[in-house]
Amino acid sequence: MTIYAVLRRGLFLLTITSTGFLMSQCGNSSAEKSPMDEAPADEEIRYDAIRVTASRPASELNLPGELESYYETDLYPRVSSYVKALHVDIGDQVHKGQVLAELEAPELTANLTEAFSKVKAAEAVYGASKGTYLRVLRTSRTLGAISPVDLDAARTKAVSDSLGVVAANAHYSSVQQLVSYLKIIAPFTGVITDRRLSPGAFVGPGGQNGVPMLKIKQLDRLRLRIAVPEAYLGDIRRGNQVQFSVRSFPNQTFTGRINRIANSVRPETRSELVEIDFQNKGGLLKPGMFASARLPVTSTREGSLYVPKSAVVSTLDRTFVLKVVDGKAIRTTVQKGDDTVGQTQVFGDLKAGDIILKTGSEDIADGAAIKTQPAKQ
Repeated sequence: MTIYAVLRRGLFLLTITSTGFLMSQCGNSSAEKSPMDEAPADEEIRYDAIRVTASRPASELNLPGELESYYETDLYPRVSSYVKALHVDIGDQVHKGQVLAELEAPELTANLTEAFSKVKAAEAVYGASKGTYLRVLRTSRTLGAISPVDLDAARTKAVSDSLGVVAANAHYSSVQQLVSYLKIIAPFTGVITDRRLSPGAFVGPGGQNGVPMLKIKQLDRLRLRIAVPEAYLGDIRRGNQVQFSVRSFPNQTFTGRINRIANSVRPETRSELVEIDFQNKGGLLKPGMFASARLPVTSTREGSLYVPKSAVVSTLDRTFVLKVVDGKAIRTTVQKGDDTVGQTQVFGDLKAGDIILKTGSEDIADGAAIKTQPAKQ
């Protein structure tokens, strides 16, 4: 065998060995990838669901509320005029009857002068006719000196002129009332919380009549508005004391008294509006503050419903949980009550045994079909 033949045979065997090795590696690679390909591409999403259970009612009910001033109003100009002067600004303490701003309207001043002159003219005419009637009356006592017709005419003229005086005075009073509107008076004692206009601005019909000049709020007396769930309305009495706290003063507790009860249950939340009066001595609290009121309750009725805090969804227009009915997520409006560790007391169209989603979401549409699974405890 020649040297060329030996070399050709060795090269042929090497080629066959390399090809076999590469094919075995490709086969192993395919075998290793096959279990990965067996994973499902589109697995169904399942939401954790829980069953609503009842617990014993609390001896104290915590309800959120908002403080409001007992009186508050926007002050608008009542006549067409210009702002002449503003005597107060934001944050100023004012008293009832205090002049807050002055307006000017030259035409109203001219009308007042005209009305006053008409009153004086009517009084002069009435004085002359009255004097004439008295003289005619005295003369008529002489038999045949004055005819009855002239006496009746003089009396009628005097009566007519007296009514003219009444009409002139009424017109003068109305114009005088309009002129009094050129001074903005504080209707009650309080604090100026807003000022929109400045001296020189035109106000009234045809001007900036839609913008209030000033806003005033009473601070020495506040009202706390809370919504009490229907289950606890039997424990609410007018005159009962209620303690509450605010975030601005976490270490302080304030005490108010229930003064007004709406006597009407709201069907959407099954709650009733209650107002608590608070004497805000020193002006420590401000209108608009959020408060947490603690109402003592002694209800012995059936237990309250508690759900995880994550199940309650609060939006701008409602608070709801997602109740699962026949495989569909139904948004059920609820009213929040007491808060415990990880749990929130709710009131609404729920009962023990209903199934809800453990974690609510606004992304789930009302009535959407969903798949659920029992949530881990």
